[in-house]
Amino acid sequence: MDPRILGNGSSRKESRTADTAFRLYWGRKAVNVADVYFLPLADMNPEGFERLASRAGRIVPKRGTSLVAVKIHPGEDGNTAFIPPRLIGMMVKALKLPVGRTFLTDTTVLYGGRRMSAPDYHLLAHEHGFTMPDLPPFIVADGLRGTGELKVELPSWCTTRSARLASILGETDAAVVLSHFKGHSLAGFGGALKNLGMGLASRGGKLFQHSSVKPRVRDGRCTGCGTCIESCGSGALTIESGVAVLNTGRCTGCGGCLQRCPSGAIGVNWDMASGEFITRMTEYALAVTLTVKVKFYANFLLNVTPDCDCMKSDGHVLVDDIGVLGSRDPVALDQASLDMVTAAETAEGSPVKCPAGTDKFTALRPQCNGSAALETAERIGMGSRRYRLVEV
Repeated sequence: MDPRILGNGSSRKESRTADTAFRLYWGRKAVNVADVYFLPLADMNPEGFERLASRAGRIVPKRGTSLVAVKIHPGEDGNTAFIPPRLIGMMVKALKLPVGRTFLTDTTVLYGGRRMSAPDYHLLAHEHGFTMPDLPPFIVADGLRGTGELKVELPSWCTTRSARLASILGETDAAVVLSHFKGHSLAGFGGALKNLGMGLASRGGKLFQHSSVKPRVRDGRCTGCGTCIESCGSGALTIESGVAVLNTGRCTGCGGCLQRCPSGAIGVNWDMASGEFITRMTEYALAVTLTVKVKFYANFLLNVTPDCDCMKSDGHVLVDDIGVLGSRDPVALDQASLDMVTAAETAEGSPVKCPAGTDKFTALRPQCNGSAALETAERIGMGSRRYRLVEV
């Protein structure tokens, strides 16, 4: 059988080149069947989370200086389907993460709203209940404006040559990824792989994944204020005849202008084919695991909404709440999560009506092949789609 290994990254921070990182990465003991641990909905209490967390092992030593990132999604303004802070708190406590060396984190976004800059995102996270001292501090991973990034090389079998990740990963020793499992308009569904690849990319990295072209100036919106020019480090923007003009040859795709434009005149082509987006997102997920040791992943199969937590909630869910799945293998975890949602009956009021055993995400968006991310992740060595489900 072809070996598949856990996606937990290189053990040396300074090993940024593909050759060095992958000598370490592929040298690990291979596994073919991964364990996925299931905590049913009825057992989602402190004792249940302790049983689940015990399967993760120790994340970092009790004493020392290691810093631990807990990747979450605090929810967009108007979204209510994100993982509740009290459940995040239970998991953090159960994992026995070190107080004073653990932080919650996410990155800024390309589109408009309150998650485009770190100060407003901090306020939003606070409003959604992600507050101290009950939880570790929330820190935006890619800087004040989303331009703090770390470039990581990828191996020759990836279509992406290098990934632009959130800069905070360069100073992080270990990570835990807690994901809300739900639908996604391009990926079909979002779980651990999307939370890694999209959720820990810098703004430039998100732009690369989402769009086959550079940013564009939307007709009729530009006021000619010149704010975008001040934010462009590559000199790709000029004002001509009272409106901004983008030189795509000089543009580096950093995405800084998207955040700075006060009139929303800088846009992105969101019409990229789903397959190309999924490939890039999955290869970015691999880049994250090469940069920081991801010790444990958990998918929360609660409020399984049609869309991601970047969208406002409309109250509809695809299936009733199921529970939490945990694993050290993100591929096996997402595969098991997909299988459990597929096996479930559709919920009352669900936007799709299909029998148990039918892929709800494919029924919702036939044009999206959600399994493509799993296939890609297994092919590039992030983990195994074969798993053993163990109830805890």
